[in-house]
Amino acid sequence: MDPGPAEEGVAPAISPLKPGEKFHLFVSYSSMDAVWTHGLISRLEADLPGLRICLHERDFTPGRNVLENMAECIQQSQKVLLVLSQDFVQSRWCLLEADLSLFGYCLERKPVIPVLLRPCQIPLHLSHLTYLEATDSRFHLKVQHLLCQPNHRLTRALPARHPTPSLYSGKTLLTLNCINRDSLPSWKVGSFSTLGVPDPLKEVLEDPEVYRHAVGILNGVQSPRSCLRYLGCRVPLGVFLIILSLGMLLLPVMLGVQRNPPAERFLLIAVTVFFCPLLVALGVNSLCWFRRFSRKKMRELELRVGEANVLLAPHSLLMGCDTMNKLHFVYVLLGDCRQVFLQAPQGEALFREALLRFSSSYTCCVAHAHFPACEDTQGAPGHLELGLCFCQFVSLQLMKHEGLGVNPV
Repeated sequence: MDPGPAEEGVAPAISPLKPGEKFHLFVSYSSMDAVWTHGLISRLEADLPGLRICLHERDFTPGRNVLENMAECIQQSQKVLLVLSQDFVQSRWCLLEADLSLFGYCLERKPVIPVLLRPCQIPLHLSHLTYLEATDSRFHLKVQHLLCQPNHRLTRALPARHPTPSLYSGKTLLTLNCINRDSLPSWKVGSFSTLGVPDPLKEVLEDPEVYRHAVGILNGVQSPRSCLRYLGCRVPLGVFLIILSLGMLLLPVMLGVQRNPPAERFLLIAVTVFFCPLLVALGVNSLCWFRRFSRKKMRELELRVGEANVLLAPHSLLMGCDTMNKLHFVYVLLGDCRQVFLQAPQGEALFREALLRFSSSYTCCVAHAHFPACEDTQGAPGHLELGLCFCQFVSLQLMKHEGLGVNPV
């Protein structure tokens, strides 16, 4: 993609627009990167006279669906430039990925120029392309060179679109954020879209009903309705109860307990001894409500994820959650691990129970490539090339929690 030495001394010229084309370039970017992107566009338009660039805020048709506008403008443009950053991946790319059938047809016929503005997780469908780095000293020359290249020459220089990614047991396929994650209150359990199977999962899961049912199980987890979910409610309540308990310690002094008859003195001291620790406990519980709620909801979510994994496991797919608003999907071959369970009495029931209780935490270990250390399994053959396989992980968990009523594998 670098401009050749002979070409650097020649004034670049933009290819003329063909019938049906309105723009030389469609630029997609996050609103967080608007200042940098507008600066790039201004420089390109100054250096390349006649360059026509499509911007969504300027050229989208008012009143139309955003996805339809994007698909139409991409189709009417010669090339597509994507300004990659983590904000772009989490916002703009999500719009594109929401309906691959709508924009995929257009992108497959247009040269895509990815520009890495800041380090981020490159989307799967762009990982095969060589991106330009915004910090490169020759960045602007490279962009101009690509814009002046005819499409047929540029397309031959790019790798084939959407190559089949290599699958291996233990591969992380997708990290899925919940809907409106950025504006979600900390106490609210996230909801996940069930409109369709995300594209990174389609290679192993083609049935949308299985995905919809599995994710729907998680969406059934209810958020709390207690007033303690609000920080402005539980903090004043907790502080008030603790201050009230301290005030009760001074109650005998204020009432002159020494001058009271022995029966009244005993009753007053007994009431103080009983209610003072009670009010302290209630105050501390109010202040620590969110921590207890998070632990309780995470346990509930892990069990719901286990139910979903019973549906996904036949497709060699597992999901896991380590927060209330994010899911990890991994591709794991479970056939050999299942055979280990089947060697025990009621093996099928044991395998299902293991999926229900341990599959979520195992998926998170695979997704983060971090497994608990265990000397007992180092000499035992596993079914995962790197890290513990599922049956080894379950055996380790059972040894750590003896007395659960299930024999180790």
